[in-house]
Amino acid sequence: MNKEKLSGALWGSLCADAYALGAHWVYDVKEIENASLDLEAFNNPMTTYHANKRAGDFTHYGDQTLWLLESISNEKKFDADKFSKLWKENMKQYDGYVDGASKATLEGLENGLAVNVCGSSSRDLSAAGRVAPLIYFYADDKDALFEAIKLQTNFTHRNESVEESALFFAELTLAMVEGVDLNSAITTISTRYSTTLQKWVEHAKQSVLLPTAIAIADFGQSCSVNVGFLGVIHLLLKYQNNYVQALKENVLSGGDSAARGMIVGMVLGAKNENQIPKTFKNGLTNFDKINSLC
Repeated sequence: MNKEKLSGALWGSLCADAYALGAHWVYDVKEIENASLDLEAFNNPMTTYHANKRAGDFTHYGDQTLWLLESISNEKKFDADKFSKLWKENMKQYDGYVDGASKATLEGLENGLAVNVCGSSSRDLSAAGRVAPLIYFYADDKDALFEAIKLQTNFTHRNESVEESALFFAELTLAMVEGVDLNSAITTISTRYSTTLQKWVEHAKQSVLLPTAIAIADFGQSCSVNVGFLGVIHLLLKYQNNYVQALKENVLSGGDSAARGMIVGMVLGAKNENQIPKTFKNGLTNFDKINSLC
């Protein structure tokens, strides 16, 4: 498997999360437009959700992805129990935003629940956006990869649609690593999944001619998988040859841009790793740590 493209998927996802930090969870697109964000770089957060963060940092999605990368690197594999212990230690002293899914998972672990049943019932897309480290390490063993994705996703989000989305976007990323055409890959891979997911894909395809902010407003800007999935497919199809433009349009569309962005960045980073600006990678607060873990 092409290691450069796999690296592109990992860096593409993490850079996209950091890029989204500035306007994350701002739903008013006019407010974002008037904020004078530097769309060629990372920005300080506009909201109090990420009050302790600064430009180059991750949202809580990216931080948890980094913890996953760290756990895999330490253990030389994905060990769900070891990861859950690292996650718990980090979350108990975390100064970033702790969302509802994380609170419920932490409570489950504190109550002695096993890693496969401690997760929340959250439908948030974010858990599907954390899979890049698993793809990076398990690309040559699909069975092991898909099993790891299921465990990682259900650890915090015990929801069939979130799990299915995580698996779908992992397959799509691998197809990009293998050089498959994006349009045909989305269509072909979707046939292996539920009719609900296939309808999401078809709905998103019909939006490609719309301005992105309008399309995502029509879908919904929220964290929920049933709207976030549509936004991701729209962005991938509309900006499939322009990683940076995809990230810009995603952020300017407001809402949960970090969850959408991590998946878009992962897929497009795998499609063309050279489109990820070096300034984005070097601008990450955790650049050296990520480099060493890889």
